Amino acid sequence: MCTLVQVGSREYIRTPRALEIIEKDGELMKINHFNLIINKKIILLILFIFFVNNSSAATVELTSGNLPSSLREGDQINLTVEIKELQDNDLLTIETSLTPAGAKPLYDFGELNAFINENRYQQKITLNLSSLNRPVIHVAISGKAPDAGNNIKCGNSDLIITKFDTTKLKFYEIHADDKLTGIESFDLIILKKENFENSLQQIRWSQLDGLKKETRNLFDLGLVNNAQILANEMKNIQLPGNLLLFGLIEIKDSTWLNIIFLISILTCFIIGYLLGSRKQYSEDNED
Repeated sequence: MCTLVQVGSREYIRTPRALEIIEKDGELMKINHFNLIINKKIILLILFIFFVNNSSAATVELTSGNLPSSLREGDQINLTVEIKELQDNDLLTIETSLTPAGAKPLYDFGELNAFINENRYQQKITLNLSSLNRPVIHVAISGKAPDAGNNIKCGNSDLIITKFDTTKLKFYEIHADDKLTGIESFDLIILKKENFENSLQQIRWSQLDGLKKETRNLFDLGLVNNAQILANEMKNIQLPGNLLLFGLIEIKDSTWLNIIFLISILTCFIIGYLLGSRKQYSEDNED
């Protein structure tokens, strides 16, 4: 009598070959079931990430003003940004590298100013959104580019070292809670550096190249005022590209100047010696 074995909707006669087929079908069913579970979890994870990222992500949009790539020290700028999708956030932090221009505060929130207790002249300000209850906030940012130089006096001497902040500065950096929402940066053009480079470029005489290099080293070490004075002095030296000896012989090398100088000294010495000897000879003959 044959024994039947049922697997799923199929029936098999119990033979070694049938048992082998049953074992393989069972393993295949387990693998398919495992893959189905993994696929479901992946789909759920993707949906979760999608809804989390799109349900409460605050955004920042520039509504007025320009954002140049660079500003000179003291340049003033005015801009307005709109911060949206704040309904799921508790704190809003705004920071700028600009400094107040006159009596005007850095931040102006319009009608919300009456409900904000924070100092609007500070470069960094944090608002409690739960007290404002606004999903959208407009803020005008007004200020000027800061001075980059930091002067350090060396003890009781008159020596002053100037260090420049060369980091990239920010028009604004906005965080909704702990998440960065928007940032815009600019490079600062440092006027003392710009003036110094202009002065060096106006020094044309090649014989001063070595001194120019040392002057630049002084500037880089922080002796900014001293280096600028030296650069101005060298810039004001008015020398022709070459000299004409007796209006005829062109001199292009400073070596020839040294030779001519030595010859002139030697000639003056010989002439003086001859004149002195002749005078002494005349006096001896008179006696």
